[in-house]
Amino acid sequence: TLSGAEKRLVMREMIAAVRGRVPVLSGVAEAATAEAAGYARDCEKLGADGCMVLPPMSYRTPDPEERLTHFRSVAKATGLPLMIYNNPVSYANEVTPEMFAQLAKVRNFVAIKESSGDTRRITDLRNTVGERFALFTGVDDLVLESAVLGIDGWVAGTGIAFPAHNQWLWELMQAGEWSKARE
Repeated sequence: TLSGAEKRLVMREMIAAVRGRVPVLSGVAEAATAEAAGYARDCEKLGADGCMVLPPMSYRTPDPEERLTHFRSVAKATGLPLMIYNNPVSYANEVTPEMFAQLAKVRNFVAIKESSGDTRRITDLRNTVGERFALFTGVDDLVLESAVLGIDGWVAGTGIAFPAHNQWLWELMQAGEWSKARE
């Protein structure tokens, strides 16, 4: 809900405060493709380490090529590593495994935040794009199932409220301690 100027100010201040100790990333959720491309470009100029790119939030398109064009346009505007956020439940703009296969040709797309709510998508993505992208879940109550299927990470919404618990759960899953993780 921040204006473009406010988002840039937050990023500038965060990058200055962090001073390289941890990576600084930003979500790119602008309503128009040109705005999203401009914001990603500005994040790079400010010194951000990467961005997570969403489809246009207020534009629901039935045309997959429009979605692909949006993502490609944002990627072309910056050299930063980018995560693509697939959340068709909230944004009604799904990115299918076949679309990710097409986006695999764009070198700075490095990760997927898969939030379709369907854990079968993890297997579908691995079968379609292999190890081309780091694969994350963004659905907190499906993290255990997603971890069993071999995700690389978890972009946790609940991590803001329960960081220690989430880290402990992640460590249990990475150690293969499924019974403890299930508890």
